[in-house]
Amino acid sequence: MFISRVFSVALLLAIATPSWASDLPALSAEQKATFWGSPQDPAAEKLLGINEEFEGKHYATGDEWHAELWQPHIANLGGGYVGVGSDQAYLYVGWQRPEFAWLIDYDQLVVDLHSVYRAFFLEADSIDGFLKLWQAGSSNLALDRIEHTYASDKRLKIYREAYSRNRGNVAYRLALLRKSHQKNKVASWLTDPAAYAYIRNLYQTERIRPMLANLLADKGISGIAAAADKLGVKVHVVYLSNAEEYWPYGQQFRANLKSLPFDDKSKILRTLSSFSINRDYRYNLQPGLLYQKWLAQPKLRGVRAMVKRRKLDGPDDIEFSITDSDPEAAPAKKPGKK
Repeated sequence: MFISRVFSVALLLAIATPSWASDLPALSAEQKATFWGSPQDPAAEKLLGINEEFEGKHYATGDEWHAELWQPHIANLGGGYVGVGSDQAYLYVGWQRPEFAWLIDYDQLVVDLHSVYRAFFLEADSIDGFLKLWQAGSSNLALDRIEHTYASDKRLKIYREAYSRNRGNVAYRLALLRKSHQKNKVASWLTDPAAYAYIRNLYQTERIRPMLANLLADKGISGIAAAADKLGVKVHVVYLSNAEEYWPYGQQFRANLKSLPFDDKSKILRTLSSFSINRDYRYNLQPGLLYQKWLAQPKLRGVRAMVKRRKLDGPDDIEFSITDSDPEAAPAKKPGKK
């Protein structure tokens, strides 16, 4: 099933901005211990990529520019959020309105930057105030806020360095996203005060956890699954970016994703590389339960054998697709070309 970008954006703009409540209760001591107590994986010794050119690269900012294509499909799903990456997490959390959000990555730098984001969300009660903290003229104030938030944290110096070294790129990325969302009337945490307030409240109530979790390791993801089960929360959004292109589906990866508690609301968000054509990605959505069913197929080697793609027409062609085929009805095919 394929949906054109034009149709998807039209659908997005036709949907009124929901008026979700932003106030969530504080966690009980037991809930806090469960949410924050699950194990992390060690930081990755090697950062992978789709090929050798991209290996070792830190993604301190996202490089996907049309995440709004997913918005109509995840809006107000609630439940739990699990996703890799840096700033893009706040787009999905702001749209989904989860009760709990696990912001995961295997790169320590990305996790450290989320800690900086946390300090700024706690400090700034508005979008403008938050963005100001990433501007060069506010560096002293920003560093002061980081120090105030993490005065007794042994990683304070690392958080300060993560901010100082990446401030300019983050400011540039967020400014471009905000400009695009304003132009296209996309309600996001960068344009919608209610979405910003929701994320801020999640941090205030300690319901967002940045953590080291490797999709290929044996502790982080399975620990999230166990915590979500104990909290009574179904994971309704999993964002993988294009991580599936880095490796074939191995036993541990399959076990990790199959362990997450899904229901009929659960969605997988993924991208597939197409930068050489459109300087962006293909955007794909898949029901979570169907994804777990596909992962149970031993002959499925990887994402490109499962997700159909069409030939892109040029630099302005941004593909959005929904993979809703049943593996028992549609056997895995050999990977196609980009």
